[in-house]
Amino acid sequence: MSIGREVAGIRQAARGVSGRRAWAGHPPHVDAARQRLLEAVARCIERQGIAGTTVAAIAVEAGVSRQTVYRYFEGRDALVLCAILTAAEAHRAKVRDHIRAFADPADMIVEALVTGLAELRSDPVLRALSDPAQIDAAVVTRITGRVGIDWARETLAPAITAAGWSEADADAALELILRMFLSLIISPAPVRSPDELRTFLYRHLVPGLGLAVREEPSAEGNA
Repeated sequence: MSIGREVAGIRQAARGVSGRRAWAGHPPHVDAARQRLLEAVARCIERQGIAGTTVAAIAVEAGVSRQTVYRYFEGRDALVLCAILTAAEAHRAKVRDHIRAFADPADMIVEALVTGLAELRSDPVLRALSDPAQIDAAVVTRITGRVGIDWARETLAPAITAAGWSEADADAALELILRMFLSLIISPAPVRSPDELRTFLYRHLVPGLGLAVREEPSAEGNA
């Protein structure tokens, strides 16, 4: 199942509310109300982390009562999970849009990692989720396993097609890419600029994927 479908499913399951519910006498549309709550969740996570984000804190941040929060979501876990999946889907869309400017699979993969890392650090929900302290062996196993590989396959579908990889080759390549991405999150030192990170990835990751190394990326926008 795609992340987009998971988000839709969670929102549907968490709904349990009609459009007649009031917000201080001015009820927004159901989707707009849930969106406001998700934005409040993101702000709470940014300040207090995932563990410190409670229904009470979300209600205060959104300017509503706790009862109102429960009208739109089953509880704290449903809210936080929906916020994570929504942020993850937006993250993937940004990466996919960016790599479409490139034709060479090596360029696509390098740009996906560079852009993906920058976007991850700019989003409060994903930044909290990717805190090195939160990433243990179980998380690494999940991300580099079937779930993570399927996620990466959707994100990097254009690169896989351009590389001409078989199913098995694509799985192996995606596992390596995910392990590299995790290592950059868990141990960011030495800190590299985007261009320095590109040079590092072209030199060390691209050959490991069995791809030819270009002197310059093929998209004019990255010259």
